[in-house]
Amino acid sequence: MATRDFILDLGKLMIGIAWIDGRIEPEEINVLKELLFLLPDISGEDWTQLELYMTHAVSDTERQDLLQRVLSGIRSSQDKQLVIQTLEKLVADDGADRANESAFLEDIRQDIEGRSGGLLGHLTAPFRQALKRKAGQGSREGRIEDFIKNTIYFQLTSELQQQGRTLSFPETEARKICLAAGLMAHVAWVDNEVCHREREAMSQGLRQLWNVPDDEAQLITEMSRARIMNGLDLVRLTRGFCHHTSIEERKAFLRCLFAIANAAEDTSHAEIEAIRQIAKSFELPHQEFIEAKLTIPRQDRGGL
Repeated sequence: MATRDFILDLGKLMIGIAWIDGRIEPEEINVLKELLFLLPDISGEDWTQLELYMTHAVSDTERQDLLQRVLSGIRSSQDKQLVIQTLEKLVADDGADRANESAFLEDIRQDIEGRSGGLLGHLTAPFRQALKRKAGQGSREGRIEDFIKNTIYFQLTSELQQQGRTLSFPETEARKICLAAGLMAHVAWVDNEVCHREREAMSQGLRQLWNVPDDEAQLITEMSRARIMNGLDLVRLTRGFCHHTSIEERKAFLRCLFAIANAAEDTSHAEIEAIRQIAKSFELPHQEFIEAKLTIPRQDRGGL
């Protein structure tokens, strides 16, 4: 698996190349954000570092330093593949000539194999051209809003787009379901682990509450589990979920959260408190929280 430093250096290099002519247009920043968000295991702290590079010009010296750090940081075939896949995502479906695209990626592969400093030369012009083409394909404001406020939905739709697939339920429903999955993962992650039984309880909740097909429920569950390890904004999750749901849905969802909390052994005090906080954000009477808690046997919650 690629190291955190290598992934960050790769992201910084992409941004540095975007700065090659001394400026980045707002539309190009949006394209960069979409590309960088797909890098694996990017945490909120990591994203802060990357945003700093997007707002401050990168010099030629910094670019060369980042290039050398990326090249020297390649330790495995997986590292090499990460670089290629990242660039493939940028140039895919951007209207470029497919033969030129293939030649570009082949040059990159050879540079990486040979640890060649010529990588920057091969990378710069095609990268900037692809960035400008994608920036000109239309407004991405909605996508960036999803990136900021509903990262699981953003990641889900991006992944399905890469696979040539679409969701089997409407967009508004998908947004709500992804917010729900984030809240489920928040409760499951209270003990810093999301075990198999908790993941199954999450998938089951998505199937039962919103009739999500099994394969999509599992995909959404895995994405929410991966994102929660790097942090999710609980305030945005709860506000978004409230916006998309009725009071009755929120009541039923509280019971689902307790089922997830109780999926692995007993329901802990920390899990109960996490759900209490969510219930309070849902603007439901405290009695609704109590009734949801009582769906768990007294002995499984330590008499709480």
